[in-house]
Amino acid sequence: MGAYELKKRILSYGYTCEIIDWFTHWSHRDLKLIINKFFAGTENPVIAISTPFDHKDLNAIEDVLIWAKNKFTNLKIIHGGARTFNRDYQSLADVFFLGRSMQMFDDWLSKKDLSKYTINTNPLVLVNHNFNQNVDNPVLPIIQDSDCLTKNDILGFEVGVGCKFNCTFCNYELRNVKITQLIDPYYLKQYFDMAYNKYGVTEYFTSDDTINETDEKLEIIAEAMSGLNFKPRITSFARLDLITSRKAQQKLLKQIQFRALYFGIESFNADASKTIRKKTGLGNIYETLEYIRDNCPDTFTVGSLIIGLNKDNLNSIKSSLDKVVAEKLLTSVQIYALNIANAHNATDSYYLSDLDKNPEKFGYKIPNYSSSNKDLFIHDLHWESDWTNHKEALQMVDDLISIYNKKILIMNHFEWTGFYAMGLIKNKNPITKEILKSRAYSISTQLKQNYINQKLNYFGLKGTIAQLVEQSVDNA
Repeated sequence: MGAYELKKRILSYGYTCEIIDWFTHWSHRDLKLIINKFFAGTENPVIAISTPFDHKDLNAIEDVLIWAKNKFTNLKIIHGGARTFNRDYQSLADVFFLGRSMQMFDDWLSKKDLSKYTINTNPLVLVNHNFNQNVDNPVLPIIQDSDCLTKNDILGFEVGVGCKFNCTFCNYELRNVKITQLIDPYYLKQYFDMAYNKYGVTEYFTSDDTINETDEKLEIIAEAMSGLNFKPRITSFARLDLITSRKAQQKLLKQIQFRALYFGIESFNADASKTIRKKTGLGNIYETLEYIRDNCPDTFTVGSLIIGLNKDNLNSIKSSLDKVVAEKLLTSVQIYALNIANAHNATDSYYLSDLDKNPEKFGYKIPNYSSSNKDLFIHDLHWESDWTNHKEALQMVDDLISIYNKKILIMNHFEWTGFYAMGLIKNKNPITKEILKSRAYSISTQLKQNYINQKLNYFGLKGTIAQLVEQSVDNA
């Protein structure tokens, strides 16, 4: 999604741009082939690399980047997507964009003064503490034939920018903001229509932090879907408590029939929910899950639970899980231990949740922690809540998964995404689940390779032409 938004902005400035997806899955020779072809005759080429989850993806193409720097005069390599700057990679990129970057990227493209963003000069590291929310419009990708889409692809879009909520554990930059920018349903409908009629795409996801924070967001999706000659199947993150308190949303969910909904429930315990600024325990959310179960029978529902929250307890957690299982209120659950990040190890405190910044304020003790021994906690803090601690919570997660794995589908985030995408989620038998997991990964690998082959074909880099270019690349 970020890459497509950058492409839209690059094109608006009059430059040419091409997206290369799944770059860690390409052979280095094929990457060099397509870079060589695209940059032919270019005076000031730029390679922009997005690694939203892990810096180490840069390692996967280190020799390609070194080759490109040696081959192309004036080449700039920029890196974005991450929230921290790792000096291990300073020789690979010229500019690092940290966090929400659209405003900085616009200024960089138009060669404006970047001093207000600069936290390091060699290499240039940019971070924006006061970005203008209105600069970031909802993302609706421009899709072209060179994107090599097929009916197996799942496309994204964004209905609104930001999230008006401020959960204590959330480190999303645009939390606790007023939602001012919403997508026009007319353009969303055009997007659905073209993607289906030209490429056969039926599956979509929203990148909104919360798709139902306002009724209007759901109304926009419903309006965009009306009158189409197919039914878009959409997956989203949603808040369960809002569906409980706003009955109009239940009717909209029935109308839209989401393909999948991921609920950050965190706890069914009302007292525990309040401690993290949620209202999950207020109102009868079990009845809401019953409504979704009965009126949206094809919607795959996931509920996440956090183990260790203040005012919670193991009996309450087990009781809620027993009810969910017995009444089939969710398709799948995810169970995590509470995580409190070490604020002293963050590049910038701006990218920390309120809980990360001040765990004691929210009733969590951090034993044996002081500025003199902060290096003992490289990543996560060892916390104590009013009924358990970090170590015990990790063990409880393992125990709960062991108990309930035979009763309900339990997968990590990437696994359930893969299962959902491949449509392999109906059978909950544990043995079959492992077989399907292997199959999902296998299909995913095949789809990525198909994309790579199509991309090379699109640029004429197969057969005789490819062999000639290969020789020139190898010689270089």
